[in-house]
Amino acid sequence: MNTNAKVFADTRNMSREEWLEQRKHGIGGSEASALMGQNPYSSPLRVYMDKIGKGEDKVTTEAMRQGTDLEAYVAERFTEETGMKVRKVNKILQHPEYPWMLANIDREVVGLNAGLECKTTSPFSKFKFDDGE
Repeated sequence: MNTNAKVFADTRNMSREEWLEQRKHGIGGSEASALMGQNPYSSPLRVYMDKIGKGEDKVTTEAMRQGTDLEAYVAERFTEETGMKVRKVNKILQHPEYPWMLANIDREVVGLNAGLECKTTSPFSKFKFDDGE
C-alpha cells in the first residue's frame, strides 16, 4: 500500500484482549463516527469510557461474529468482481502527523493507495438501504 502511515502495532500474534488494549492509545474509524454522532452502536460517552478503561465489555453478537467470519469471503468476491488483488494488513496503522489517529483496515488493495472495508448485513436490514442510505 502506498501510504505514509506508521505501523503502531503488529497484530499477527496479538490476542483480542491485547488488540483492544492497543486501541485505547488513539481514535479509530468506528470511534470517530461515534464521536461525530454517526454510529448507531456507540456514542461519544461510550468512546470516552472505553479509553479510560471504564467502559462495559462489548458482547460479541452473532451478527458481529458472522461479519468477522465472512471477511475473507467478501474480500474474495471483491477480487472476483474487480480483478484487484487484496491482502490482509495485520497491523494497527498510525497517522504520521496525528499519532492519535489509528486505523485497523480489513484489507489493502495491492498496487493502490486504498483499503477495503469488508462489511456484511442481514437481509432484514434491506429497508435501511432502499433509498440509498
